[in-house]
Amino acid sequence: MRALLAFSVLALAAPAAAQPIQLQLDDLRAQQQAAERRAIDQANQMQALEARLRADQASADLAAQRAGARLPQLPYGDPSMTTRPAAATAAYPSVPDAVLADSNRRVQDAARNRR
Repeated sequence: MRALLAFSVLALAAPAAAQPIQLQLDDLRAQQQAAERRAIDQANQMQALEARLRADQASADLAAQRAGARLPQLPYGDPSMTTRPAAATAAYPSVPDAVLADSNRRVQDAARNRR
């Protein structure tokens, strides 16, 4: 009879003993969810920082392109300051206005008198 009484007491005490385990499981689940949220927040922050880094790099690339390439200094000086040869400054041939007008008149007459 004592065994039956002891068994019934233990059987009734089992749900009460299981409650702390359930509370521990709930606490562990809450900690796990908090850790997941922290991991998601960290991943979002990393993505934002990477996007900002890419934007800063693109901005720096555009600024470098806007500045243009630096040309090296020529050892013999600026080409625009050189003296011009005599052939380049010689007078070019010219046609008098009367000759041009006469040529223009003959071309227009020929264009009107097509056969």
